[in-house]
Amino acid sequence: METNFQEEFERSWLTSILGFLVFCTGVYLLTWNEGRAVHHHHSLEETYNNAISLSPFDKLQPDYDGRVVHITANLVVDEPLTEPEYGISIQAVKLKRRVQMYQWVEEYTPRNDDGDDIIRQQSTQDYYYVTEWRDKLVDSSNFYIRSGHENPKKIPLKTVTYVAPYVKVGPLSLSHELKEKFTEMEEVTSDERPDRKDIKLHMGIYYHCRDVWNPEVGDIRVQFYYAGETGEPVTVIAKQEKGTLVPYMTSKGKEIALLRYGNLDIVEMFSAEHWEAKLATWKMRFYGAFFVYFAVLCWSRLLKIFFNGIPYLSNIISGEATDSRNFLVAGSVALFVIALAWILYRPVIGASLIFAAVSPFLYCVMGVYGAANHIR
Repeated sequence: METNFQEEFERSWLTSILGFLVFCTGVYLLTWNEGRAVHHHHSLEETYNNAISLSPFDKLQPDYDGRVVHITANLVVDEPLTEPEYGISIQAVKLKRRVQMYQWVEEYTPRNDDGDDIIRQQSTQDYYYVTEWRDKLVDSSNFYIRSGHENPKKIPLKTVTYVAPYVKVGPLSLSHELKEKFTEMEEVTSDERPDRKDIKLHMGIYYHCRDVWNPEVGDIRVQFYYAGETGEPVTVIAKQEKGTLVPYMTSKGKEIALLRYGNLDIVEMFSAEHWEAKLATWKMRFYGAFFVYFAVLCWSRLLKIFFNGIPYLSNIISGEATDSRNFLVAGSVALFVIALAWILYRPVIGASLIFAAVSPFLYCVMGVYGAANHIR
């Protein structure tokens, strides 16, 4: 006896509700991701069409204020960033001081203790404590065994990133937003011993401790990193405003400010940006499609009953969670959601995606219709 839709839902209501929540999440993720991709693509095209190239050897031209400019030149940092106590001085856009403290860390492993009652088992944990260098303070007041494993209440030094106030590319200065794009940090390697006797240098790391080889809880070590050293070639595309490069606000309300290492022309800059955007978009598409696929697995039997009531579509899904046709249905739904985001901006692409989304259903209908004519 075949079950109807209501009976199947009553039997698998929890799985069905879970599938609904996952499906909504997947559709929302796909919609948000495609909307972001469309707006970003449109914003890049608008910026590309308005960009003009400047020579780094020309003087500042106020006539270009408000225009999107492309310039490639070596970085110029006027004043070095310093840490006098450690003898650090480097002309770079950023200098990061990373501080770590030697602390107690609580670890545990699960253990099952079988009592006299075979049915009842009490789950316990074995706690043990190790010492490690940590960037953040470990609160030892929450330890299971606090005695003998106390950490200091605060870290005396803080991790901080210094940013050069004046950075130039050719005749133009970089705004704060463009300075923040220097994220690829390199370690500062120095063999200059600090003047302070309580600071020891080993392998480029500065230690506030008695013995580098046997640190104690509460000891400090400091590492330095930099990004954007003066003299490095960079390429920037941004809006010129009173001698400063600032983000360009597109008609879609998106800020565009591009910065990359090396001497790149306008086409190379935008090609690299489009490629990174595509990778990020496809990554989110995969997650969204996976959520939709998981929802179809949860609804497989319900969908089978639903499609059985539609002529020519009874074979579109098998009702078995492991059947490959579930992947086909999930892919069609994901493609349809993606197509809706592109239909207005790129009608040809959107229409092609819609056709690809409904093609499995069309194939099923045509196959059944052809088989019926063959029987006749």
